[in-house]
Amino acid sequence: MHNPSYTEYRRTGLLGLILVILLSTFAATLHYLRSVDDKVVQTRARLAAVSTQLDSQFAPVLAYSEAVIRAAQLKLDVPALDTADSILLLDLDTEQTQQLALSSDDNTLTAELQMLMRLQPYFDMASEALPSVVGVYYLSERGFAYNGQPKWSDYIADHLLQWYKSTAKEHDYDRGMAFYAEFMPQQAAVLLPLYSGERRLGSFLFALTLEPMLAPMYKQHTDIDFILLDQAGNLISHSTAQPPQSTTEHMLQIQRLNTMPWSLALLEQKTSLFAAGLKDFLWHWCSYALLLGILLLALQYRFRRRTLSAVHRLTVHLERLASGQSHGVRHVPNGWQDIFDHICQLQQKDKPSE
Repeated sequence: MHNPSYTEYRRTGLLGLILVILLSTFAATLHYLRSVDDKVVQTRARLAAVSTQLDSQFAPVLAYSEAVIRAAQLKLDVPALDTADSILLLDLDTEQTQQLALSSDDNTLTAELQMLMRLQPYFDMASEALPSVVGVYYLSERGFAYNGQPKWSDYIADHLLQWYKSTAKEHDYDRGMAFYAEFMPQQAAVLLPLYSGERRLGSFLFALTLEPMLAPMYKQHTDIDFILLDQAGNLISHSTAQPPQSTTEHMLQIQRLNTMPWSLALLEQKTSLFAAGLKDFLWHWCSYALLLGILLLALQYRFRRRTLSAVHRLTVHLERLASGQSHGVRHVPNGWQDIFDHICQLQQKDKPSE
């Protein structure tokens, strides 16, 4: 006799399998989205920490440059000395070096030159006090430059003149600090103007190499690439040891720095974040599918042992009673005794009427 409970059992098993797949996919997707979000939050926290570290390393440079400006303004008020000494300058117009006497008939020029002479310790100790500062220059509005050294090297003079002609005039009327992402090869620069009242006398230029500031960052975070972006959002080429071929191939997160108008960017391979999330997705999907599959099998096993088996014996019992066997099956499933007894009683009641 056909037993419809077996058909429902197979249908229920198939439905359970579909539900296991759907539930596993849903739960794994939630874990995947959560893991991606956690990675993004972790990356933001790391980026904020690194930017704070970079700000702390750049702050002494700003403090030193501002100290030089304050000292220069004080030295301008010191009475000029009558001396026969001279100072080596680079003429920005003729591109030639020349010795210029510290005393002259031009009192303003004399005050400016003797101010540079009195600031000589600041030129000498800059590189020793700040490893990231590789040079200090004074650019006068009179058209000369001073670097605090006993002589000018051709390499430095050529690059300074090239930079001065192409860039220096951009901030002629700016009283604030100016940042240049590209100064000399592998160098950036910070420029601070020097004013006497409302008159601009010149500017102090601090040449920077970014490697000492970025080295601790790269040492602590070897698994992630960091780069610096200038005010326009362009890559500062010497801010990373291995610049990427294309930033479009990376995940880019940006944090604005507090001490300078630049931004710190964190680069990750686009595939790295999603590949790691995909691995988590597959792992969680397999885990949920395995657990729910075991649960489904356990429920099916119990249903088969406690229900289908009992229904099968009840079917056999009815078939035997119908064939004339008075007692049917001998073994009655646990919990089904009342049903089997009731069927036997009904069968016995039907016999006299026949």
